Amino acid sequence: MEPLYNSLVYLVWFLASYFVVLFMLIIYTNKDKLYERISLKPRQVNPLVSIIVPAYNEQVTIADTISSLKRVTYCKIEYIIVNDGSKDSTSEVVKTCIKGDKRFVFLDNKENKGKAASLNEGISNAKGEFVACMDADSTIEPTIIEKVLPYFDDEKVGAVTVSVEVKNLNKFLNKVIDLEFILGLSLFLKALSFIDGIHVTPGPFSIYRKSVLTEISGFDVNSITEDLEIAYRIHKSKYKIRHCLEAKVQTIVPSTFRGIYVQRRRWYSGAIYTAIQHRKMLINNRHGVFSYLIPFNFALILFGLLLFVYADYLSILKVVDNLLYFQYTNFNFFHHFLIWEWDILNFNTLDIFGNIMFLATITIMILGIYISKKDYKEKKLGMVGYPFLFLLYQIFWIGAIAAVVKGKKVKWR
Repeated sequence: MEPLYNSLVYLVWFLASYFVVLFMLIIYTNKDKLYERISLKPRQVNPLVSIIVPAYNEQVTIADTISSLKRVTYCKIEYIIVNDGSKDSTSEVVKTCIKGDKRFVFLDNKENKGKAASLNEGISNAKGEFVACMDADSTIEPTIIEKVLPYFDDEKVGAVTVSVEVKNLNKFLNKVIDLEFILGLSLFLKALSFIDGIHVTPGPFSIYRKSVLTEISGFDVNSITEDLEIAYRIHKSKYKIRHCLEAKVQTIVPSTFRGIYVQRRRWYSGAIYTAIQHRKMLINNRHGVFSYLIPFNFALILFGLLLFVYADYLSILKVVDNLLYFQYTNFNFFHHFLIWEWDILNFNTLDIFGNIMFLATITIMILGIYISKKDYKEKKLGMVGYPFLFLLYQIFWIGAIAAVVKGKKVKWR
């Protein structure tokens, strides 16, 4: 056996097992707090909340977003929509949708400045004590504000995230991504909130204490993943990020592999750039668990990627060896399969470790659906594809790393 391959298998198995056990222990020890209901203190009843929606070429989706905003039940609210120099009919659609509704403020910019700059413009115009930022292709549930505000009773909470779900479940790939969101951008973030380890405030919808946004100078206009970068600075300023599992936002995701690839390449390359930008925060006791989780995740990703590439290399060598062998049988593949026999004694330690990792993935998926209170029947197609999503991750990360190494500008879409 290859010693390098063996070492990578053992290392990845250890890191992945540690991650799984830690995740399950956090969930188990905090099972009574997953869907905690916090009562608003009398002094905090009805603070003004501002919701900012930056929009660039969103003529197809912005009407549904505005419609969901109009259904919000919270009584003291303002909406700020920022048109970021759209080249389509976004401006006209917005004007039609908000006509006569005094809760809406429309900043109709002719120049495209980027999402972060648009968010900062909205923040500077916001009058609310709390500021929510959401994407123009997302919709929120009517009671979302009532669910998230109580977390701010803790003065050290600077932001609250919510559960992200896929809105356009029309394709098999979207159903798989939906299950990924249910686990990764919902349950996983809830688990991280218990150990002050949330590393991102997702763009579809997150809400912030405005004084914190002002203190840290808003979003970084040079970041391609502004919702991830700002989480670092919130932690750096000694504020907490909490997650409300029962508050939900639905967002539209790409329906093609290419679309998903472009999106993930931006996400993952942005994660690398952000880690480099804030490298002094990493493995630093001043920043608690957060500073150790980031390098741990990168280590798992890097060694997993090396294992994937090296395993592919060994597989190619094996295929070549087999072809050389079959030349002596006139390439009679059919006869080879007829004499194939399965023997459990042929399984080695590495095979066992691989099967354990696969079963752990399935277990977390099943438990995650149960804890998230989802219907297994509705998620069955996503469950079929979810385990194989980890193969796609390798492709996404290879693309992201290549873009960073080349210094290539990563496109938004």
